[in-house]
This record gives sequence, C-alpha cells and structure tokens, in this order.
Amino acid sequence: MFKQKLQIGLALAFGLLISAVGCREKEAPLPDNLVQFESDNQGLSATASDITIKLKLTRATDRDIPLTVSLTPTGVDYGTDFTTTPAASSGSLSLTALSGSSEVSFTLTKVPGILLNGDEKIVFKIESSGSPVIIGTVNTFTLQLAEIISAGSTIDGDGGGATYGNKVFFDLSSNSQTAVQRTKWDLGFFSGNDWRVILNSSTAMMAKQIDKNDLNEVSDADTIGFSGDIIFNQFEPTVDALPYIDYPDGDLSKTAIAEVSATASDNKVYIVNRGKGIGSPAPDRGWKKIRIIRNSNGGYTLQHADINATSFTSVDIPKNTEYFFNYVSFENGSVTVEPQSTKWDIAWTYFSNVTDFGGGEVPYAFQDFIVQNRNVKVAKVLTADKSYETFSESDIAAQTFKSAQNSLGADWRSGGGPSSAPAVREDRYYIIKDSDQNYYKLKFTAMTKDGERGHVAFEFALVKSGQ
Repeated sequence: MFKQKLQIGLALAFGLLISAVGCREKEAPLPDNLVQFESDNQGLSATASDITIKLKLTRATDRDIPLTVSLTPTGVDYGTDFTTTPAASSGSLSLTALSGSSEVSFTLTKVPGILLNGDEKIVFKIESSGSPVIIGTVNTFTLQLAEIISAGSTIDGDGGGATYGNKVFFDLSSNSQTAVQRTKWDLGFFSGNDWRVILNSSTAMMAKQIDKNDLNEVSDADTIGFSGDIIFNQFEPTVDALPYIDYPDGDLSKTAIAEVSATASDNKVYIVNRGKGIGSPAPDRGWKKIRIIRNSNGGYTLQHADINATSFTSVDIPKNTEYFFNYVSFENGSVTVEPQSTKWDIAWTYFSNVTDFGGGEVPYAFQDFIVQNRNVKVAKVLTADKSYETFSESDIAAQTFKSAQNSLGADWRSGGGPSSAPAVREDRYYIIKDSDQNYYKLKFTAMTKDGERGHVAFEFALVKSGQ
C-alpha cells in the first residue's frame, strides 16, 4: 500500500522524462577527443588559499591518458610561495585522465602568509597528451594571484549530460564555474534576517504541513491526503500541487515551508516528498518527515526522519552570512552547495518551475533552466533592436532589469517537450549586472553536445566594469 502511495506521490518529477537524445550511427566515425582547460584565465582572491584547475576531454576515454602540463610562474616561486597537488617536477605536472573519465584536475595551494603585489601569475600549458586524445585550442591557462574582472570568455557548462546530474554555478567576473551534484542537498536555510527554508527544486521536492508537532507521531498514513493532492504530470497537471513547491521567482514569502516561528509550538511537522534522483530511469528518493525550529544560538534546528521512523535526527544550522543559504542533506548533515553570495551570478539546473496550460499555474519540471543569484539583475535584448556585437555601455540605460531568480529561466531556449527538439534561441541575448556592478552581455551558444542534452554553453563579454 505504501509503495502505491509513494508512486502516486512522486509528482513533480513526472514532468521530466529523462532520456538520452539521439543515437549515433555505429558506423559513423567519432570526432576527435580533445583535452583542454576549462577556461583560459582565472584569478585567485587574497582570501582564497587554493584553487582546483580542471582539464576537460570532449568525451570519456576508454583508456588511461597521460598528460604533461608545464607551469611558468612570474613573481612567485614554486615551493616558496605556492605548491601543487600532484607535485611538480622540473617545471611540469604529470597527470592522468583515467579510463572512463572525461576530466582531470590538479590543485594549486598558496603558502600561508605569502605577500603579493597583485601582478603575480602562473601560466600552465598542456605540453603533451597520450594517443588518441589530442590537445585542444584552450591549451594555456593563466592564473593570476589576485581577483580579476574577466573581460569575457566562452564557457562549456559541466551539466552532467542527459541525466542532468549537476547544478552549475557560474561567476562571470572570475570566469569560473562550480558544478555540484544536484542530489547533494535537501534543504537550504536562509542566512538573512528572515527565517525561511527552501526545498531542493532540482530534485522536484515537495512539502506539505500537517497539524502535528511530534515527528514520532507521523507515519506513512499521513501521506494519504498529500498523495491525492499532488497527482499530476505533463499530461494531467493540477493546480492543487502549487502550494507544495517553492514559487520559482525566489520570493521567500512563497515557500512551501512557512516562516520558522520564534514560538516553537507554532512550527509544525512537514511531510516531504524528495522527488527523483539522478539516472535513467530516475530513481525515487522517497519520503521524509521534518520539523524546523529556531535554536538558542541564533540559528536553525532541523529534526528529520524516515516516514515511519520512531526516532529522529537533529541538525543545528548556523546563519553563515557569507552565503545566502546554508544547506543540509538528510544523509550527510550540513554540506557546502552554492558558492559564497558574491561568488556566483547565474546557475544552470533542472528546476521546479510553473506553467499554465489554460487552467492556472501548475508545477512543471524544466530542463536547462537558468536561475540568477539574489544580488544579480538580468535584462533581455532582442537582436532586432541591437546586435550582440554592437551592444555597448551607452545602451545599458535603456534596458529593463529584473531581479526575480527565474527572470532568465527557460527564455533562452525553445522546444524540448514531447513534440519539438530543443534549440537555442538566436534572436536574443542578455545583460547581466552582478553584485559588484559589473555589466556583461551574454548569449547562449549550445544546449546539446553530439545530440545529448545537459551541455550548456555560452559566451560573454564585459560591457562596463564596476570598478
């Protein structure tokens, strides 16, 4: 009986049929497998102690591939001012892209107490690659040992392919990306003045409050009404499910979980449907029961358990204001997910959005969705009004900027549903205003690779510096 309820209740994830798109003819030759740096330059802030530098392959290799990367420092000395893992020898790093992988990385660490002037840099170059992998065009990477304001670049997002395994955070000014497995966390706890908690929308989570305060009194029987309320999919959507997701514009007054009250008895138990995991077919993540209260240390306390458990686990979550949200996994406790609040601008993800089929808004799972940070604003420009190439600082004032996290959303792409192939819209681009008042123009260039979705790509350029 519980299994039937579990199957019925997995609502939002039914909006996405995750599958690999397109098949390559067996006889068709594979394109060259290239290895190159993820980007061509990046900065390391004064407060950061280390950085991981990635080399990407076009596709996973079927054998171990040896790679040699040289390093040429300017203004700093290896061993005295910085080190690498693995260690360098005679000015070179020996790396191996392992069979089955499509990337390899190394870490640079600054020596504690190092004093820098801001013009120090290290240039890395891919010198050799084992056959059959060929060195690509982005074969040089410059690391500046100071924060930079990137003038622009091209970025291929590490989305994880057809199963959308990652949520990818992009920081335009540092020309960087951070890919995080989208099932790494369950709940996010707001660090600002409000006491709000968000669901992991990238797994299609849903939550419903019930009139109980004791987790141990809650069981699968309490899911019966919830299961019935949230039956919907792309063929049978219903507005009844809308209250059980966080509204996609990011307004914290419209979350599925009510504001956490200072009066503990006002904070009720929630039944949580964890949605779907990563895979094809995507596995069910099951049910949880949770209760959240404020603690005496100025943070949150999360109580959680499996749906039929007679005891629960407690996790204390402080308000770390370096981040907008601090995250918790039911399995692993507190986890790091998104970068610091000023260290990312937009993110690519699978997302719990809404759509209207004519009877009102209903929750609907979207692939290839772009969300923006809470301190970022976005404007859309149509190429019919102004070409991407000619857009300049003088054009900024005429734009209308929006701050809702779904302002860009799925507007950059078309299709992707049951009846149409996905494609990048070429008649538009976007102006991104980041938290440091830098303005970038950005246009998307791809959402597939070799016919497979889950591979976002874009180019961007600095229009106006905030400095």
